[in-house]
Amino acid sequence: MNGDVSTAPPQVPPCASEDPTPAPDDVTSTRVVLYLQDPRAHASDRLRWAQLPRELRDELEATMDARVLEEISVVSGFSPGMGSLLRLSTGEQVFLKAARTRDAPECADLHRAEAHITVRLPTAVPTPRFLWGHGDGDWIVLAYEAVDGFPPQTPWQPAVLARVLDTLDDLARVPGARQIPLPPAGPQVASATTGWGRLVREPYEHLPTLSPWAARRLTSLAEVELGVLVACEGESIVHGDMQARNLAVTDDKVYVLDWPYAMRGAGWLDLANLLVTVGAQGVAGVFDPVDVHVPTDGGAPAVIWDDAERAGAWLTAVFDDHPLGADVHPADLRSILSGFAGYNMDLARRPAPRSNPCQPTVTLGRAVSALAWLEHLGL
Repeated sequence: MNGDVSTAPPQVPPCASEDPTPAPDDVTSTRVVLYLQDPRAHASDRLRWAQLPRELRDELEATMDARVLEEISVVSGFSPGMGSLLRLSTGEQVFLKAARTRDAPECADLHRAEAHITVRLPTAVPTPRFLWGHGDGDWIVLAYEAVDGFPPQTPWQPAVLARVLDTLDDLARVPGARQIPLPPAGPQVASATTGWGRLVREPYEHLPTLSPWAARRLTSLAEVELGVLVACEGESIVHGDMQARNLAVTDDKVYVLDWPYAMRGAGWLDLANLLVTVGAQGVAGVFDPVDVHVPTDGGAPAVIWDDAERAGAWLTAVFDDHPLGADVHPADLRSILSGFAGYNMDLARRPAPRSNPCQPTVTLGRAVSALAWLEHLGL
C-alpha cells in the first residue's frame, strides 16, 4: 500500500485529545520527569514516515483505511521521534506521533504517558481529538485529528495572548482530574524545583553577574522554593508544560497540545508557567524579550534586558487581574516563581545536551523572567 509520499516543507501542526478511545496495547500509567523548558529540534532530525518499517506503515494505512500521500514534519519540540501531519488518499488529514523504544526510549515513554492521559481527558478540554494508537512494546504510534492552527507568534501579540489566557481559565474549570486519574502536582513539581538549594551547595560563578538580586538572596530563594509542595495543591487539570509551542491558535479556538506531564493541582499553575515563558519571549508594544548570550566555548553567559522592571510589573498585573490569579496567596505564588527560577537557572549553567543545544539560552531567559516577576513582588 505504500507508494511515493510527497514531502512538503516543514511547518507546525498539533497533537492531543479527548474521547474514551482505546489506548495502544502497551500503554501504562508510567510517569515521566517534569520538563518545564522549551527545547527545540530541527525537522530534519525527526523520524519521517518513510523511515518507519514497511510492515508498520502497511498496518497504519490499514488502520486509517487510506494511503498516505503527503507528509509535513513539525519544526518545534525536542523529540527525535516522528511528528508529522499526514494527508491521506481520502482527503483527510491526521497528526501522527511515533517513536521506537529501542532508538529513543525517553521519547517513547513520553508518548505512552501522553496516550494514557489523552484517552481519558474530558471532552470539555480544548485539545485535538485522539483518534487511535498502536503499541507493540517497541513502537508507539499516536494519531490525532488535525486542526488548522499555529503556535502563537513571539514576541506575543496582546490579542492572541488574551485568547490564550481565556483558554487557561476554561481549562482550569473542567472537572475530572481525579477521575482520569492524574497524579498530584505537589510531589511532581517539588521534586523538580530544587534548583536554588543545589545552587547553595554548588555555587554558580556567573550568578552575581546574571542576577545580582538573586545572588544576594540565594539562601532566601532556597527557603522560599520549599513551599512548592503545598502551593501546588488543588483539584484542577494542570497541563504542566504550558508554553507557546504547545498551543495551536485557530480562527475560533485555542487548542492545548502535548499532555504527557499533566497533573492534578492548583488551577493557576499553568497560568504562572505560561507567564514566565511570555516574560522571556516579550509582548509586542509592551516589553522586549530577554536577550541572552551563551557562548558555545564555555565562556561567561550574558543577559541584556532593559525591560526587566517593566516586565515584572506587567506580569504581576496580568496575573492579579486573571480570574485564576486573583485569589492566590502571595506566599504560594512566590514559592512557585522561586521554584521555576531556580529550576531554570540550575539548568542554564549546565552544558547543553546534544539533543537540545539551545537549552542554556532558553532556560536562562526563563530564569531571568521569573526573577524579574519575583523581584517586583519582593521576597
